[in-house]
Amino acid sequence: MQKYLKLLQELAVDFDLFQITQVSRTLNKKADTLSKLAALTFSHFKKEIWVEEVKVKSIEEDSVSAAVEEEEQSWMTPIVEFLNKGALPIDSVEARKIKMKAPMYLLDKGILYRKSFLGPHLRYLNPTQAKSNIREVHEGMCALNSGHKTVVSKIMRLGYYWPSIYRDAAEVIRKCQSCQLHALVSKAPRHPMIPVASPWPFCKWAIDILGPFPAGPGGVKFLAVAIDYFTKWVEAKPLKTISGKQIRYFV
Repeated sequence: MQKYLKLLQELAVDFDLFQITQVSRTLNKKADTLSKLAALTFSHFKKEIWVEEVKVKSIEEDSVSAAVEEEEQSWMTPIVEFLNKGALPIDSVEARKIKMKAPMYLLDKGILYRKSFLGPHLRYLNPTQAKSNIREVHEGMCALNSGHKTVVSKIMRLGYYWPSIYRDAAEVIRKCQSCQLHALVSKAPRHPMIPVASPWPFCKWAIDILGPFPAGPGGVKFLAVAIDYFTKWVEAKPLKTISGKQIRYFV
């Protein structure tokens, strides 16, 4: 309690008016009940009682580190150096590209933004931060595991952008295990179907050879199959070897 009092006295200096009001017992029933829970046993209660265990005191400061460490070199490095120091690459072609792209960017307190006329400036992210941002929007606590276009629109509404945002979002979502497990199974053929017209029976035939398969009775390993396009009648014969004599005999 002395630590809380010391912290309270330090914070009170920053306020013009400081007042302590005593709460009456009728308005403090909830706090009194919570304070007595430590001396009670819950075996006789039929309903569940959720008790939060506070392991860290509110007066202790927590050290927060960055969730994603930024990379030293990325595609933004030459642009930031040009906007900050006016430095250009040795290659004349690359230097010309940076000069043409520079008016599209804004450097504010070491952070690179993309200028916008009708909306807020969008903050650029390096590759490591970009992938973490995509996973948070796609697989986060309030995410819907939506497609890459919806994820990109949400990221831009949050105020972030980078040149390869669509390609990176599609690549990350393609590797999502939940999307692969719960995705709709497409029943459409992978290749366009080619209709074959047959005016009468035995007008068109198709013959194919399948195999080799594991050896069966008699040492047969191959299968000769023929089908009529009109009646869809199938003829099949197991063969031990494939030769012109065997196929002529099958036909």
